[in-house]
Amino acid sequence: MSAPATQLFLYGKWLFNIDQAQALLKDHLRDTKPTAVADWVAAYHLDQLTPGYDDARWCPVFGPDQSAFNAEHALQTDLNKPVIIATLEFDNGPAILLIDGIHRMYRAMTEGRTTLPAHTLTTTETIRIRER
Repeated sequence: MSAPATQLFLYGKWLFNIDQAQALLKDHLRDTKPTAVADWVAAYHLDQLTPGYDDARWCPVFGPDQSAFNAEHALQTDLNKPVIIATLEFDNGPAILLIDGIHRMYRAMTEGRTTLPAHTLTTTETIRIRER
């Protein structure tokens, strides 16, 4: 029997290990905080991904394209499971990035939910789970 695949999130040249993030959050418990669905829908262009989409002409600059997104799977996800947001440090200050929960955000959008529970990693934690 083979080991399950490691869940990863790729953003540009950076690769984040979601399994490590989940383990870190399990070891360092914290409360969830609500994150706005509309903000992430806009950032990831989730309103462009539709169950009947089968055309490769549209591909977002940031976020999943249809080839990496399964709307049917998204509609089966658990909206009570917190999404994970990474915190990155740049010269002009911190920025956040949704690294786990894009399918949940899509479902929340289709159901008209305004927020989802979220865990936000610190910049130090984000560095720990970044593989490159």
